[in-house]
Amino acid sequence: MVHKAKAVALLTLILTFALAAEEAEDWIGAFRSVDYEEGEEALPEEKIYYFWQLENLRKAVPPRFIRFVDTFAALKTGKLLNRGVLFSYEGLANDEVSVCGEFSHWQCVSLQKNDKGIFYGVVDIHGDQLYEPKPAYEYKFKVDGIFTHDPENPDTVEDGEGSLVSRIAFREGGPNKQTSTRVLEDSPYEEKEFRTVEFRIYQPQAESVSLIGDFNHWDPESDFLIKERNGTFRVVKKLKPGEYQYNFLVDGKIVVDTYNPLTVLREDTGEISSALLVPTRTGVLERKKIDP
Repeated sequence: MVHKAKAVALLTLILTFALAAEEAEDWIGAFRSVDYEEGEEALPEEKIYYFWQLENLRKAVPPRFIRFVDTFAALKTGKLLNRGVLFSYEGLANDEVSVCGEFSHWQCVSLQKNDKGIFYGVVDIHGDQLYEPKPAYEYKFKVDGIFTHDPENPDTVEDGEGSLVSRIAFREGGPNKQTSTRVLEDSPYEEKEFRTVEFRIYQPQAESVSLIGDFNHWDPESDFLIKERNGTFRVVKKLKPGEYQYNFLVDGKIVVDTYNPLTVLREDTGEISSALLVPTRTGVLERKKIDP
């Protein structure tokens, strides 16, 4: 047991210096769930964070998948590296905050409070083997005894009782990119003046989703998304490099792009829209392949 504790302490010391040198800045603004690629496999080199970084959160953020080092827990469990979902809540004037969700069978998990008034905690949402994994989990915060949705998470649905419940997308097999719009890599069929953009949103309960934006004159009839079996809606468009504003129309209701952190206020309507920057192609476009 003594040798095990020494080994953990030595590994902790090594990782502490490595992580402190690399992540000395306010890391929370630099890491988002989009650091993971779509699919079942995580990136070859995942970002790893130290628990002191969680203790120094300066603001609450939407839930996100992280991998972190917890030396305190390691001395008890022997497990140094941990993976889970970071939940946070800004509650300087509050005394107790916990997160309650389907991933814990609605058993509330208490969050810790730092000296900046941010409650935080990392929850493993894999669950046990008695329940089938779900593509998305609903949850709420319990703030001083009162349930409320996550104000930092735009992905909310009505709970049937006149209030909102928050939701986080997840797929068994490891952290995955939370579904959002992305500019695709060049293919042999790209057009010289255009980039290929895939618009995506996870709305498993929706019947119809269309894309509206300044690129299609905000016409709800121009671009309908196709629903896949996993509840994700997709559509691919060709856009010239530049800045765009857009929203989704989900069963007649205008919503922002769930996991796109960039939003703007439309001057013409006063509504909040998602923002998209389509970058200029950096490389030379290869000649298109011609099918025989």
